[in-house]
Order: sequence, then structure tokens, then C-alpha cells
Amino acid sequence: MFMPLGEKDFFSAFVSVSKAISSTRNLKDVLDLIVKHGIDSLDMKAGAISLWNKKENRLELITQRNLSQEFINKGPILADKSIPDSVMSKRPVVVPNIENDRQLQYPEACKKEGIQSILAVPIVFKDNVIGALRLYDSKSREFTYKEIEFITVLAEQGGIAVENARYMEKILKDHKEEMEELWDWFYSMTGSPRLDG
Repeated sequence: MFMPLGEKDFFSAFVSVSKAISSTRNLKDVLDLIVKHGIDSLDMKAGAISLWNKKENRLELITQRNLSQEFINKGPILADKSIPDSVMSKRPVVVPNIENDRQLQYPEACKKEGIQSILAVPIVFKDNVIGALRLYDSKSREFTYKEIEFITVLAEQGGIAVENARYMEKILKDHKEEMEELWDWFYSMTGSPRLDG
């Protein structure tokens, strides 16, 4: 079956990220790969993944590519102020030209960074938004349905990677607590002093 060139790129990116999710425990490596494939496949300027800290209503940067330190340090990204529809409404948002958009929290910082257009996609796991994948371009542009669909799939893979990492962290924490309780019981039964204390 013939597959157009762009779709081949999308498919190979999807396979690459899927393999990374199943073969590595390093969450940042997987998220770095997602941002890289998003930028390369759509020929974008830069990209970033942030996770949503719901208590503080902030999007906290986890990984980025090709953004300046000045742009990164521009200030806290509030989920209900910075392209809010992508997080609050759980849908991709296209900003084809930042000059004509009022959804940006830091429009001047975007201009200074040379950003003209943005594709913002929520990272969702089991219908819960846990973060955002954002891609930036230095020129005004629209995005095709297939491009948006592809980035949405990459974001979904990011959600799986994040939840896998959280699950493993919980299992390791629970295991450590169980082992400590077992050792406490052992020492109390034998009257032996604990070697670590």
C-alpha cells in the first residue's frame, strides 16, 4: 500500500516513540523524543512539553527544544491564561499568527523569541489532562488535519509515558515501605539492632 511521504514520517515517528516507551524507564528521554519528532515532522522552530500542576494551576516545563533561556524564564505559565482552551477544553488549539490572537499570556516574549505561530495540544490520559505539548514556528502558518492528528497522537503517547513513570514510582515507593516494615518486624522479633540506625 502506498503511503505519502509525510505520513511515512508520521508513522516512523510513532513507531520510534512507542519503542522508547516500552524499552526505557527514563521519562525525560521519551518526552525529549516526542518533542524532537514533533518539530522535525512538521518542520517547526521549537517545542516543549509541560505537566499541569493543578494545585498551582501552572504548566511546569519538563522538556524543551530550541527555546532560549530568556523565553523559558519569562514567568509562570498559568493553565487558564496561556492558550487556555488546549488545557481547559481538552482540544488542540492553533494560533496561526500571534499578532491576531488574545490567548497568549506572554505575547511580547513570543515576539522576542521569533515565534509567529503555535500548535498547542493537551496531553491527556484516561480523559484527564495532565499536561501540554506545544510546537512553535517562526512563520505564520495553518496546520492540516493530519498534522494536528499526528501531534495529538504524539501527545497521547506522552500521557502514557508520564502515567507509566508515575505508576513505577508508586510501585517502588510501596515496595520500599513494605521492605522497611518487614525489616522492622524482623528486628523486633529477633531483638537485633538495625544496621542502618
